[in-house]
Amino acid sequence: MTGGVSSVVHRITVERGGVRSSYVLRQYPGALGLNEAVRQEVENLTTVADSGLPVPRIIAADIDGDRTGGAPSVLMTHLPGHVDLTPADPGSWLRAIAELAARVHALDLPAPMLRPWQDSWIAPRHELRVPAGAHQHGVWTAAFAVIRETPASVPAVFLHGDFLPVNVLWSRGKVTGLVDWNGIHRGPRAVDIGHCRRYIAALHSPEWAQQLRSQYELIIGQSLDPWWDIYALLHHDDQQPAWIRRQVAGRRTFDETGATQRVETTLKDALRRLG
Repeated sequence: MTGGVSSVVHRITVERGGVRSSYVLRQYPGALGLNEAVRQEVENLTTVADSGLPVPRIIAADIDGDRTGGAPSVLMTHLPGHVDLTPADPGSWLRAIAELAARVHALDLPAPMLRPWQDSWIAPRHELRVPAGAHQHGVWTAAFAVIRETPASVPAVFLHGDFLPVNVLWSRGKVTGLVDWNGIHRGPRAVDIGHCRRYIAALHSPEWAQQLRSQYELIIGQSLDPWWDIYALLHHDDQQPAWIRRQVAGRRTFDETGATQRVETTLKDALRRLG
């Protein structure tokens, strides 16, 4: 199947008594040492299994790869739909993503509290660097100064942790699935939305990223904390355009060279909202 940057994903069809059922087998190269990540995904999918969200169910798992040739493996139910990165109606697409995020954040389920620096790939505060593709260095340095300050306390909600368009499945304009559940936490809702905004800005445009925020705020009836939005946006670095290209895997055209500038524009708007 298309996708799976750090894993190989297969669709398996099983026929019993003339009835066909589809499953998804996800396997990770043993050399990557991702056993703990596999274990976490199995636990997290068990946590959200009865949440009412469109999520896959675990059928079987071999976390250490003992029975699967050394490749940690997870067998899950197959969800209908596909990743849609070229929506015919962007407004409806963004609204549905915002509605899905609100459903996730409304869940009252156990999850570890987010530790902003330990639980992310963002560089430590003193090592943040302006991306090589930046046009306005002052925007990035101003953002670095902001997140060196202590953020205001905000309510913690249930977070997906990898809430990106490539993890949302669609069929006929409707959301049919949300996958990649290896990073759940409890923390500021702006973290999930900010990561999604960062991705949408890089892949599409700052205008789409702004629409997502507006739609989400309209749904929940409150404004997102710009500090945490900036925190999430700063996860963009020089490696992100190439990483996004691999995840997109040819499913849409992607202007890789302009990605950093588009995120920069989104970051500038977040700084403006901070005041």
